[in-house]
Amino acid sequence: MAEEPEVHEGSRKKSKLLFFIILGVVVLLAGGGGFFAYTKLLASHKSAKHAAVHAAPPKIIGELFSLDPFVVNLADPSGKRYLKVQIQLEMETKEAVGRATLATPKLRDMVIMMLTSLTFDDVMTPEGKIRIRDELLQRFNQVMRPDRVVNIYFTEFVVQ
Repeated sequence: MAEEPEVHEGSRKKSKLLFFIILGVVVLLAGGGGFFAYTKLLASHKSAKHAAVHAAPPKIIGELFSLDPFVVNLADPSGKRYLKVQIQLEMETKEAVGRATLATPKLRDMVIMMLTSLTFDDVMTPEGKIRIRDELLQRFNQVMRPDRVVNIYFTEFVVQ
């Protein structure tokens, strides 16, 4: 009877060893399968995304129309402050740029009338510049109907 427990202990060790070997193989197979599936799915996702990007690149900016620089006196009591600003209009189409060229005198007059009514304090803050841009955009779109000014860019903004 003394030998039975030894044989039984040896078979337990073998079964534990066999269990860990099988567990290791299962983990390796699961990891390998997961890696294979991940790379295949990721590769197909990237290639679909890549194809979509190269199929039709998004338009970053519309057609630009540049107005000549403006130099105006600000509405300051001392009369010694002026503003120099360069404005570019983003239009939807090239045809709209052509019509903006024809409307240049109206657009320039609108800008001059608005800017000369501003004070130094109105133009110095970022909020003031945003307000100016928003108001000009609204006014330009009234003049340019049915065309639309998409955005206004200040390419130069100097206050002295």
